Amino acid sequence: MSAIVYRAAIVADAQALAKFAADTFIDTFGHLYPPQDLAAFLANSYAEQIQREELSDPAIETWLALHEGDIVGYAMAGPMDLKVAHAEHDRELYRLYVDKDFKGAGISHALMRCVLDWAREQGAGTLWLSVWENNERAQRFYRGYAFEHVGEHKFMVGATADRDFIWRLML
Repeated sequence: MSAIVYRAAIVADAQALAKFAADTFIDTFGHLYPPQDLAAFLANSYAEQIQREELSDPAIETWLALHEGDIVGYAMAGPMDLKVAHAEHDRELYRLYVDKDFKGAGISHALMRCVLDWAREQGAGTLWLSVWENNERAQRFYRGYAFEHVGEHKFMVGATADRDFIWRLML
């Protein structure tokens, strides 16, 4: 296997990122939702225009993992969106996804290092995230970085409400 290349995403990546984001969400969670809820969520979260807006926002950072020019993983972080009490400079990890064929190759760790370095550069004292209550693999991964489970909230996929755990890492 050729090397994985990591870089910051740019606006020109919006179309490829939109496709990768939707595909990995479907691969991981698509079986959980009625088709209309899944379609609504994908349209409201991963459409190309939304990716373009997020990639254009200077407060949000996105990192890509590329294999032979194709996205095989990404992470996105930015200002707090979770509705929890937090300090002004705290940051949130919005997304960390790796293609199913590349899981276990260290990509998630490399992307997490990018996120942690960036959060510290931003002056964040805490990095927050939410993770689906039944995503044990992700929870093991975050525990490995000393994230702690501190609450929960509803994560909406269309009209379906998931129970997500809120985790934080003191930086």
